[in-house]
Amino acid sequence: MTTAPSITNIGTRIANRLADTLGPKRFAMWFDQSAMFQVDPHKHALRVTVANKFLADGIARQFKPQVCQAAREELGHDVTLDLGIRPAPSQADQTPVKDVAPSPSTPQAPRLPATSTRWRHTLDEFVVGTSNELAFAAAVRLAEHDNDPGSPLFIHGGCGLGKTHLLQGICRRFSECQSGRRVLYATGEQFTNDFITAVRGNTLDAFRRKIRRLDLLAIDDVHFLANKEKTQQEFLHCFDEIERSGARVVMVSDSHPKLIERFSDALSSRCAGGMVVRVDRPDAQTRLRLVEALAERRGLAVPQHVAQTIADRCDGSVRDIEGMINKLQALSMISRPQSRSLCAATVIGHGLVDRLFQEQPSPTPRKPVRYQAILDAVCGFFALPAVQVTGRVRRQHVVLARSLLIHLAYELTPMSYPEIAVAMGRPNHSTIVTAAGRIKKQLRANNPVLIPGQAAETTPSQLLDQLRREVLRA
Repeated sequence: MTTAPSITNIGTRIANRLADTLGPKRFAMWFDQSAMFQVDPHKHALRVTVANKFLADGIARQFKPQVCQAAREELGHDVTLDLGIRPAPSQADQTPVKDVAPSPSTPQAPRLPATSTRWRHTLDEFVVGTSNELAFAAAVRLAEHDNDPGSPLFIHGGCGLGKTHLLQGICRRFSECQSGRRVLYATGEQFTNDFITAVRGNTLDAFRRKIRRLDLLAIDDVHFLANKEKTQQEFLHCFDEIERSGARVVMVSDSHPKLIERFSDALSSRCAGGMVVRVDRPDAQTRLRLVEALAERRGLAVPQHVAQTIADRCDGSVRDIEGMINKLQALSMISRPQSRSLCAATVIGHGLVDRLFQEQPSPTPRKPVRYQAILDAVCGFFALPAVQVTGRVRRQHVVLARSLLIHLAYELTPMSYPEIAVAMGRPNHSTIVTAAGRIKKQLRANNPVLIPGQAAETTPSQLLDQLRREVLRA
């Protein structure tokens, strides 16, 4: 049996979600370290206690929707927000505290997130599978080893696959292993906003000192810098200075650095100059381990066959699976008697799981898959232009991409082989039939292949599954 999380732990998770939403700087300004988040599960209420009336009024006025949204994502249901003020200490314990709110009329030096930023995720909690094992190994090496050759590390992949988890885990593990080192975790948007503030406030030198004296710079959603020429130039200069000092840089993006539109050639080249690893959607075995791990952290005792059912039905991203487990926890809290202790583990049966999926919206009829959508997915995955994929180039990875295009077009569209040949500009369909037969043999053998630009081998069946998911999701 697994011990359920206490109400205090749930409040901490809500606070961490809110910090991710608001950003470390805004969260630290309005929710100091003494702020308390407490959940009353019976009244569906969240009580937030802060230091004074000024903070309480400001939070109610500016951040109430974000606080309620963070609670809803963690608990799986709506809550009412109750803001309270912590009792003032005795006169003997009081010490003068300066107002932390910046004066709007006075230029302020950029206040980048400090090393004590709440990092919600740890590497110990990361669930490793075939879809992310290389990225995890690179993250651990960069965080733990001196003079790591994997810097800069660039992690890319689709939304909700654990990239931010790895990034925050690197920051936490590095700060634990390298005591006293300066670490900065920021999003691309935060870096851009702080740079613009520094330029407008004539504090650019202070901004540069803060960045270039770091031991680890971790930038989430670095693709946000696209189409921002001046910010890219500043980031590139900081990038170079940090690396020359022997410090480390790790970045996360939705796309490979070579495929980010409106990224300068210099910055794209620098990002790709280190170790570039991709995180893919979890396979069936990894999804099962994710369900078991997430359920255990929430105090849900899930039998193996029930976990397998959830893993089979949650055929999506890690974030999708986490959302389903959160909702399952909420359903279990509603269904059990109120007198039952929160410290007892909740056993999940098929009845609750059936109720969970009954409340899912009915799937809408899927639009017909277009040949162009499959071609776009294959070109994007292999980083090849369409003219090569549909042409007669005989390089091994191009031939594989072409064969997968033909296989998916025949499988997912109503097109026949002659119609596929016409779409690819071929005078007859004999070569199309040959390519279809070749990829079927490769799928049966399923021997690992290495795609240029990727650090690890993969199998044809994994490639086909990944491409099929991307096409159907689009």
